[in-house]
Amino acid sequence: MTDFDIGKGKTIGIYAAVLGVLYLAIGVIEVFGGAGDAIPGDLFGGFALVVIAATFLNGVKRSFDGEHIGLSFIIGGLFLAAVFGILYLLLMGANGLMFLLGEAEEFSVLADFRPAIWLFILVLPLAYLAREMTKEVTW
Repeated sequence: MTDFDIGKGKTIGIYAAVLGVLYLAIGVIEVFGGAGDAIPGDLFGGFALVVIAATFLNGVKRSFDGEHIGLSFIIGGLFLAAVFGILYLLLMGANGLMFLLGEAEEFSVLADFRPAIWLFILVLPLAYLAREMTKEVTW
């Protein structure tokens, strides 16, 4: 029994699968020391990205089948991605404020633009699709 349109479920599932693989790959790279300036080494940040990836990937199969529990996992991944993306945006803003107040010698937006931020930006279209799907779901 399907709870929503399977075609839309497959679209959301494919998008979530791609995001899950990206989060997993970047999270593993961060855990194992990073890759130059583009992906810094961050043990706990990397683990957070791996957890977000697991949440997204856990909902993919059931989303393909049209089950609302798959959509629930994807929405959970969206919330986690938003929390960490916004957290790193706030940290970047705090570093900029410290520079403006004269407490820091330098500030580089590109240096503070962490992978969790640009992955969060990639998640935003999925949030819109998930919102549209929740309007259709009969819980």
